[in-house]
Amino acid sequence: MRLARKLILATLAGMALVLAASAYFRITRELELFERDMIMDHAVLARTLANAIPRVWAEKGREEALSLLDNVSTPDGRFRVRWVDGDVPPAPVFSRERHYTDVPIRVRGQAVGFVELSESLAYEQAYVRDTLVRAAWATLAAVLVAALLAAALGFYMVGRPLAKLAQKARSIGAGDLSGTLNLKQRDEIGQLAREFDAMCDSLAQARVSLAGETEARVRAIEQLRHADRLATVGKLASGIAHEVGTPLGVALVRANMISSGRIGGDEAREGARIIGEQVEHIARIIRRLLDFARGQSVRPPGQGARREPVDVASLVEKTLSLVKPLADKRQLTLDLHATPGLPKPSLDEGQIQQVLLNLLVNSIHASDYRGQVMVDISIANATAPADLGGAQGEYLCLSVADQGVGIPPEILPRIFEPFFTTKGVGEGTGLGLSVAYGIVREHGGWIDVQSAARQGSRFSIHLPVNRAA
Repeated sequence: MRLARKLILATLAGMALVLAASAYFRITRELELFERDMIMDHAVLARTLANAIPRVWAEKGREEALSLLDNVSTPDGRFRVRWVDGDVPPAPVFSRERHYTDVPIRVRGQAVGFVELSESLAYEQAYVRDTLVRAAWATLAAVLVAALLAAALGFYMVGRPLAKLAQKARSIGAGDLSGTLNLKQRDEIGQLAREFDAMCDSLAQARVSLAGETEARVRAIEQLRHADRLATVGKLASGIAHEVGTPLGVALVRANMISSGRIGGDEAREGARIIGEQVEHIARIIRRLLDFARGQSVRPPGQGARREPVDVASLVEKTLSLVKPLADKRQLTLDLHATPGLPKPSLDEGQIQQVLLNLLVNSIHASDYRGQVMVDISIANATAPADLGGAQGEYLCLSVADQGVGIPPEILPRIFEPFFTTKGVGEGTGLGLSVAYGIVREHGGWIDVQSAARQGSRFSIHLPVNRAA
């Protein structure tokens, strides 16, 4: 209603100004006409007296001529005529009370005196006062009537529709797109209301479409991650086959000795115990691999999705045990350095393990034989990228460094692009680093890469430490 009040006040102020100006110009015009009529009346009477007095003066004498002036003045004093002797005109009289006119009288060509005509201005002033009072009352009445009409029209045509529009805008801001305004007005406000209704329909359709696209995107992302997880499992399989082969060989030898009867009694029982230990060892290896290959159920990506406080050092140790057979085949050493007292940020453990496996497998493949892959866990003071807010603070830094061939400078800016790979056909999908990058970004972190030719590469994962449960 504030806009309606402003419109009403502006309308009333404009109307009052117009009426006041009209009254002023009307009074000014009428005063000019009044003064013009008064001057004309004085002029007519002056010519009449200037002709009559000299003629009577010449024929009947001075007294008879001056007696003509007695009947000209009005009893109420509004109009007065006075004789002034002498041939010098009297000094001009300037007064706000009366209007003066001097008429020279000549008898036989000789100036004998002057007739002074004076008329009271009280009637004019009274007329001005009455006109002002009437104009004021008329202006006030017009303003009051206009105020009532403007208030009624402003409320029904401006105030109430705008209140509905504001309420609708608040509902849209709160996410409620239901209902329509249904304003019947055919003016700009009605058109705006219809545009509001059309916008709500469009937003509702866009919301449904976006929900479907988001669900499809979630499924696609999960499928890509699962494909990359299976690709990583394939890479690990060759290394794990070697590790599984050793306990299988031990168990097979012991089983053959028992079945052939070459050993018995306590030796047979000891052989059975050894077979059991080797089978349990194989089961643990396969279980770790299957746990990683199965991954998590489909869930919406983003910050805070199914996360719990995670002991990152323990997670890294479990991940290193998965890639250890692959590292042993290339005679690589895996080293872990963890700062004591690390916090437990809220993470999706399976996703972070997938990131670590991708980085570790890449480092193992890029390393020379008898080299070293180093994993370092610490707290670092870093500044987030601009698209993450650019805030400076403490982050959990998990670095994977190798002593391999390094990444050429011209390739480094593209390593996180989906399906970009420098490996041969059938050796890689180009999804590993892209999926890892997306997972870390969903956790509110980022990945830094430092690499030099023949000096190895270092991938540093920065994760916020303020996401503890």
